Amino acid sequence: MIKKIITQVVLLTAVVSLHSCQHILDQAEEKRAQENFTSEFMGKWTGTYYGDLSGNLTVNVAKNASAEVSRSASGGTDSYWTSLIGSSFNTTVKSPQGFIIYGNLQNKAGTWEMGTAKGTWTLMKN
Repeated sequence: MIKKIITQVVLLTAVVSLHSCQHILDQAEEKRAQENFTSEFMGKWTGTYYGDLSGNLTVNVAKNASAEVSRSASGGTDSYWTSLIGSSFNTTVKSPQGFIIYGNLQNKAGTWEMGTAKGTWTLMKN
């Protein structure tokens, strides 16, 4: 009876240990995948925005899919950092002046807003 209980405890401990090791290996593999990730949209994109306001638009996409969005017009420049989810802009952040773009780099186009002003934008990869 005691041998049976000891055997069950040993087997249970082995199973838990193996499961724990697999979890650690899975986490390490996920970290490696994130470190090796390169956004297919990485690089400099330039174009224009137009509508209620107009000017030049530049998007610099980093290896990890973070993106610096910069616009310039006669009043100066304005920029902010966001990220891509696939090819689409993660639209949770606006520039200090309230400028934000919606859309994606797959279509190389989208819309923009800044307060009550709005319009469209287009980009090309350099």
